[in-house]
Amino acid sequence: MIPYLGVRKSQRAVGAVAGVLALTALMPLEYKHMLEGPTLKVDLHTGAIAEGVLTFLITFVVLIIIIKGPKSFFMKNWMLSVATMAVIIPGSSYTGPSMNPANYYNELLIDLFTSVCFCAGQKEAFAWAYLDNKHNTWEQFYVYWICPSIGAILAACFYRLVFPPPPSPKKKTA
Repeated sequence: MIPYLGVRKSQRAVGAVAGVLALTALMPLEYKHMLEGPTLKVDLHTGAIAEGVLTFLITFVVLIIIIKGPKSFFMKNWMLSVATMAVIIPGSSYTGPSMNPANYYNELLIDLFTSVCFCAGQKEAFAWAYLDNKHNTWEQFYVYWICPSIGAILAACFYRLVFPPPPSPKKKTA
């Protein structure tokens, strides 16, 4: 399953770049000034902390929804959508409207736990950075990958602390 995820995620990144390129090519000139991907709207460290905290929050909530949440596919999907919007709105004033890594990690968690992805995020931050030729800058890597990775790992550890696995049944010895 892991090699499948690697292929799938890279295909989605390429698709996102192609989508951004198509959007910029097809957009009428009078509206091109309105196109903007996620950009850092605060200083570097504030943006990195914001991405880490927001990724922590959304990852923790997604774990609860997927593992402990309702059985209904519709309800899970609705709850995931509301949780994602609850993170995107405050995050847009810090690092842009994308919340790309949070969506990436949530899709990965969903894939690992259910083998079906129903979260709609794509690789927008990478695609817009690629378009602006910023895809290999320290700012992009630090803000959009390192700190969200730390946030996701901490969320998983915190989830395990709050919801420990059930104890395994002990074998009776005769």
